Amino acid sequence: MRRFHLREITNNDHEWLVELHNDPLVLKNLTNPTPVSMQDHMNWWKTIDGKRQIRLIFCVDKKRVGICKFYSIDRSNSNCVLGADIHKEHRGKGLAKPMWRLMMDYCYEELELSRISLTTAEYNMIARKVYLGLGFKEEGRMISSLFRDEKWYDQICMYHLKEWCKKNV
Repeated sequence: MRRFHLREITNNDHEWLVELHNDPLVLKNLTNPTPVSMQDHMNWWKTIDGKRQIRLIFCVDKKRVGICKFYSIDRSNSNCVLGADIHKEHRGKGLAKPMWRLMMDYCYEELELSRISLTTAEYNMIARKVYLGLGFKEEGRMISSLFRDEKWYDQICMYHLKEWCKKNV
């Protein structure tokens, strides 16, 4: 049986994170599709404070598989925005749902938030299926907010509430 967990990022992860970020499929789905250098990444990394933003590595059997992103953490209003990427070696293996479940648990149990949200490109059908399968609901769209391949696309805004989670007693 596979063991899934989240862990903190270490110095040994940064090269892997740059490779993951610069993957063409990842870039296509990011709001800012610009590749980064190691120096760019390390400069950005210094801005992650662990309060308003958190990044964790998603692991399967102690092997790093993806990055989990927690943005705009707002403890006063009990919410945050989520994002995640899976390394190309691990896509198509049914790992997105377990990763997102761990992220949801982290938000609701560790951070004690009440609401989580995300945006996804309208063309990212695989991700949308995962989010809907986890109970996320569409709350709106940012019309024509992504420009890819000489065409404008919408970003779909989705949310999930802690109160929707079934409690295992």
